[in-house]
Amino acid sequence: MSGALNHLIHLLKLKQIDDLIFRGESQDLGLRQVFGGQVVAQALSAAMQVAPKDRLLHSCHAYFLAPGDSQYPIIYDVETLREGRNFSTLKVKAVQHNKPICHITTSFQVYEEGFDHQNKMPDVELPEKFIDENAMIQKMASALPESLKEKFMAERPFEIQTKYLNNPFNGVKLPAEQYSWFRTQGKAYLDLAIQQCLLAYFSDFHCLLTTLHPHEKGFLQQGMKVATIDHSIWFHRPFDLNNWHLHAIESNNAFAGRGLARGQIFSLDGTLVATTQQEGLIRYQK
Repeated sequence: MSGALNHLIHLLKLKQIDDLIFRGESQDLGLRQVFGGQVVAQALSAAMQVAPKDRLLHSCHAYFLAPGDSQYPIIYDVETLREGRNFSTLKVKAVQHNKPICHITTSFQVYEEGFDHQNKMPDVELPEKFIDENAMIQKMASALPESLKEKFMAERPFEIQTKYLNNPFNGVKLPAEQYSWFRTQGKAYLDLAIQQCLLAYFSDFHCLLTTLHPHEKGFLQQGMKVATIDHSIWFHRPFDLNNWHLHAIESNNAFAGRGLARGQIFSLDGTLVATTQQEGLIRYQK
């Protein structure tokens, strides 16, 4: 297991400070605020520790209320909203400085057999034909200020091979889509809860950025303000992120300062394992 992956998994192992209250450390990625994927992943980790053990997480819906502070820990307060025969619904409130920064609703289900169909995986090239995103970001980091260079040069917990790579400081016009192959950097535990939290963390990397593709803008470009408003994930089938998976994203709408992106995550054999959807603020001021 790589150092970056080990650190991420450590971040997901929250400290329980009461029956329904947990604390998670924050990660500074050099952004203006806490990475949203971290908040969602830690909230899921908290909910999983409260939900009945015979139930599996199948969906989550997060609303971001305020920017998180990457220099301070986050408190996760879990509340059970419904306990039914087959489903449990829990709400997680993420709090910093006594103010909520995110509300996440989660749903768990007892496993059952049922109807089975799925979308077909897009016909795209294999990972080795795409751009090594980590290598390109590290190359780009050489031109950054020292305060950002260290963060951009750091090892990442995932290998990522991407079809389109937009310059975050000087965006170019691209199709309103993105295809990213990804897998863990080293071997992660074959534990479904950890795997789902890792997928939740990764799922926040490319969604909102894809909404900028048609507009020739990078998310760190001068005059841009980019922030996630809400993020949803549906977990369909078991998966193992030690192997390559494809996150196929399309942005079908941008209007009124908001961009919307929908993603589907497939394993290498074409199995649809999860669906994502995210809307965010994409505002440009000259």
